Amino acid sequence: MKLWSKKNIRKWLRLTHRDLGYFFVGITLIYAISGIILNHKKKGEDPAYKTEYINHQLASSLKPDQLRAYWNENLTDYPLNRIIPEGHAYNVYLKGGLGTYDPTNGELKFEVYQKKQWVYFMNKLHYNSKRGWTLMADIFAVAMLIFALSGMFIVPGKKGIKGRGKWLIAVGIILPFLFF
Repeated sequence: MKLWSKKNIRKWLRLTHRDLGYFFVGITLIYAISGIILNHKKKGEDPAYKTEYINHQLASSLKPDQLRAYWNENLTDYPLNRIIPEGHAYNVYLKGGLGTYDPTNGELKFEVYQKKQWVYFMNKLHYNSKRGWTLMADIFAVAMLIFALSGMFIVPGKKGIKGRGKWLIAVGIILPFLFF
């Protein structure tokens, strides 16, 4: 039996493709799901956070210490860090959020950001911003190359790379450049 026969090469490509596929299925799912989430950002907001918008009508002309006292009595779910007057309004900084108070009309508007833990985790991996993940991301990238290359040669004949496969590969390469 010839070691480098087409049959043997296809057999080893299939085995490698299959076993690497099983090994990397979890990471592939994480990249795929986080990629879909990142592709559908709403208004450019980070999908790893949920933004809650809150409006309150307060008395007008409150001073910063009066606003702080009101906050500490009525808005205890949103820990206040500081109030900084800027121009005719006050900037309100809270744990995980920010907002403004307009003393001319008493309008208090703020937003609070809550982390969606699983989405945050997946996006950190996807962006390769998790410390120590670079080596694993590189290994996964090489595995994707192996999947692509082995997949091209697994199927023989007119349904493989010698037949319609070459045309599908060409379209797959050209399509991204059409968006460029």
